[in-house]
Amino acid sequence: MDNYSIKVKNISKVYRLYDKPMDRLREAMSLTRRCLHKEYHALSDVSFNVKKGETIGLIGVNGAGKSTMLKIITGILTPTSGSVEVTGKVSALLELGAGFNPDYTGMENIYLNGTMMGCSRAEIEEKVDDILAFADIGDFIDQPVKTYSSGMFVRLAFAVAINIEPEVLIVDEALSVGDIFFQQKCYKKIKELTGKSTVVIVSHDLNAMTKFCKRIIVLNRGRVAFDGEPNEAVTRYFKIKQGSADRGIALPSGTERDYAAFKVPGRDTYSGRMDVVIEKYFYSINDIPFAEVCREGDEIKVSMLARSSQAKDNVIVGYQIRDKYSNEVFGQTSLTSGVEQYTMPEGESLISFSFTWPEVREGDYFITLGIGSGYEVLDQVEECWINNIIHLTASVGGKTIFGVFNKDMESFEIVKA
Repeated sequence: MDNYSIKVKNISKVYRLYDKPMDRLREAMSLTRRCLHKEYHALSDVSFNVKKGETIGLIGVNGAGKSTMLKIITGILTPTSGSVEVTGKVSALLELGAGFNPDYTGMENIYLNGTMMGCSRAEIEEKVDDILAFADIGDFIDQPVKTYSSGMFVRLAFAVAINIEPEVLIVDEALSVGDIFFQQKCYKKIKELTGKSTVVIVSHDLNAMTKFCKRIIVLNRGRVAFDGEPNEAVTRYFKIKQGSADRGIALPSGTERDYAAFKVPGRDTYSGRMDVVIEKYFYSINDIPFAEVCREGDEIKVSMLARSSQAKDNVIVGYQIRDKYSNEVFGQTSLTSGVEQYTMPEGESLISFSFTWPEVREGDYFITLGIGSGYEVLDQVEECWINNIIHLTASVGGKTIFGVFNKDMESFEIVKA
């Protein structure tokens, strides 16, 4: 007996791109068969199978082919070559509410969408109460959906799609919709489907992906770059995202410095006296440049290319971590860490430090980088700070920690650039 819900075999999708709309007609009418288009290969020879009851993720940088793959699986797009076999009733969350009629009421759209998903009226009626409870939009259910806020629209669309208990659920970037309470409800419902329904998820929320998926496929330029264990998949994704797999970008060190790999802060992020200016910055997590997900024990390395208007022998370098509500969670400076202090010469210098990510609650965090001067903790001059410049997502680390605490720098140096 075949144990697969989805079979994708050698799928390719090629788009014809024209510089001008009229070029399409000119090409079609050309007696000499003049070619006026360029070919864009959104997918190239992609193959994978998904077992019944399996939950897998698809990740990749923008343009990797994720959404195209989902649309081919659901039959919205026809592949240029290859084949797809899908067994079972499919519910797709691609463009939420795409099948809704704006002039129909919410209730009428429940029946419309349920019918489009292959449910009988009797089956829909059995699920109506669950759908209404999940959407939780009250009396608006009897109003035309064109009067809904975007939040209400999304809640109803998700509620319909997920509560018909599909045999195959396809989700594209729908887990980030609505408020945090609605997201929790969505996560819980998808978790309930695990093992019962086959689920394929596309999301930039890598925490969610590693939670729900036992297997993640990484797409790169329309091809399968990796298919396997979630944490390894995330590592491969970040290497592709930063080009480190191809270009060998690493932390600047000695003669191997590559300042082109640094990022330039936006001027609206600066504060301070600006006698010293942070011109560029670079960071890595466990030597993966510009990674976005961190866990307890990960090594964070930061480098800043800074310019000073004069030599300073009392330079203080610091960092501060805030949560998404701007609460200070932890931070440290070179002065209070007890690491060796350096003199900063006039001109350009490379400043580097590192620390280990502690155990904190799961969520989004922002790193502020700063340079100051002074000899005492309570008597410092703020030279230059770039506020909330680095965004990281902390994965599950265990118990929840509240309050502010310090995490010493483990290394620190200033060298003439």
